[in-house]
Amino acid sequence: MHTVEMAALRFEGVIGSETLGSGPVGPPPARWRIALLVAAGGALGAILRFLLTVLVPTVTTPTLVELPWSTFWVNLIGCLALGAMTGALEVRPGRPWMQPLLGTGLCGGFTTFSTVVLEGSAMIGADFPILALVHGTQTVVLCLGAMVVGLLVGRRLAERTRDRRAGQEETV
Repeated sequence: MHTVEMAALRFEGVIGSETLGSGPVGPPPARWRIALLVAAGGALGAILRFLLTVLVPTVTTPTLVELPWSTFWVNLIGCLALGAMTGALEVRPGRPWMQPLLGTGLCGGFTTFSTVVLEGSAMIGADFPILALVHGTQTVVLCLGAMVVGLLVGRRLAERTRDRRAGQEETV
């Protein structure tokens, strides 16, 4: 019988970047741990959102319509961060706790599209439906754009880090 040996098993001619992320894959975290990670991240995200809301005051226009800039910035920053993290994890898979804690929990607790709907309803109730439509559309379009930019930037930064480490290992 003929057996085929893989170079990675012998570690001959294999550089570190070819083996990063390989190796035994541990079992996924238990569901109760995932729930705790999401809860902890969500709590932290909600606290950060509250702090940003306190720091960025609502702007009242001459027509007494409140423009909820803090909600806009929370969603934009959260989408950018989630995109960057997701892009980086596509290139270099992280620890099993990262996505539930930082993605679902932190970014999920930080962003708040339900508040965009609530604030838009208040604008409509104040007889400013066009402003509500513009604000809601602007939020969705710019947040989707921030998500895409975050994905691209996160992926690119992770590739640079991976390539830099591979270059250092080749010279050693």
